[in-house]
Amino acid sequence: MLYFLYGQEDFNIEQELRTLKSKVVDKAFLSTNYRVYDNPDFQQLEDILRTPSLMFGNVLCVVNCDRYFFDGKGKINFDDKELKVIEDLFQSMPESLYVVFVCKIERGSTKKIDTRRKLYKILSKYASVTEFAEYKPYQKELAVWIQKQVKKKDMIMSSDVVQFLIERLGTNLRVIDNELEKLKLAIYPDKNVKKEHIKNVCTSTEDIFLLSDYILKGEKDKALLEFKKLCTNKHYLEILAVLQTSFTRLAQMKVDSVDKSSFEIAAKTHLPEFIVKKQLEKLRTVPMDRLIKIRHNLLEAEYRVKTGEMAFYELPVELALLN
Repeated sequence: MLYFLYGQEDFNIEQELRTLKSKVVDKAFLSTNYRVYDNPDFQQLEDILRTPSLMFGNVLCVVNCDRYFFDGKGKINFDDKELKVIEDLFQSMPESLYVVFVCKIERGSTKKIDTRRKLYKILSKYASVTEFAEYKPYQKELAVWIQKQVKKKDMIMSSDVVQFLIERLGTNLRVIDNELEKLKLAIYPDKNVKKEHIKNVCTSTEDIFLLSDYILKGEKDKALLEFKKLCTNKHYLEILAVLQTSFTRLAQMKVDSVDKSSFEIAAKTHLPEFIVKKQLEKLRTVPMDRLIKIRHNLLEAEYRVKTGEMAFYELPVELALLN
């Protein structure tokens, strides 16, 4: 059996792989019958596709491919002779061999795989192909996905609460799933998730925007107070991680604003355009070297925390805010 999984939503891709792994591979032979390969050349790929039948059950081979396998300007190319061998091997794979080609595309990227490439055409002819696109906030599919995760975790969430969760957390499925786990623990033994639960438990994008604003303006006292306030409900490392993501995004916005419109930046970041416009207005008077300095301070704070350089683990973050 041959599969091709690709797209920006790596969380869904990984879930699909876990499901396939549990169905196909006998747990007793997992160490030998589950194999992962990264960007194989032709010879290695040929060896993978020639894996013989084993007496110990099915073999599952996961072939992680960079986008350049399927990019119009691909760095990895197979000539016509090699492609013919690959196609022949696709047709003669043993029944006990399962091969999954996986191509993850970075979130927020507008790049796509080139469906005109010969390798893609051959693969799509013989494989079960599934694209895992990144959800948009307004898509019904995102709300449906959340409801499924909520049900899996034995909880209940009304449709208006689901929308509130999306507004607060955005569209990153990994983040949403982590927050749902926190909600499950926080409301136990209750199962019905309400808006106030989300307000109290889930990290708000708006709260981080407020803290980011104080840092950008150099209002250190307000930044420290907001950080302390967030720490009453969140772990300081979680706040630090979201801050790093926020300032990475701000720095990218600053760079993109040179040759891109607010609409184009909104499409790239999957943020509402009015938020992008507000952020760009704030960034207009902020030099790029200041954003780089802030990112450096946040990374240094993370290093100090993880190496145990300071006894009070919140202190490195506070020092980063003061600097």
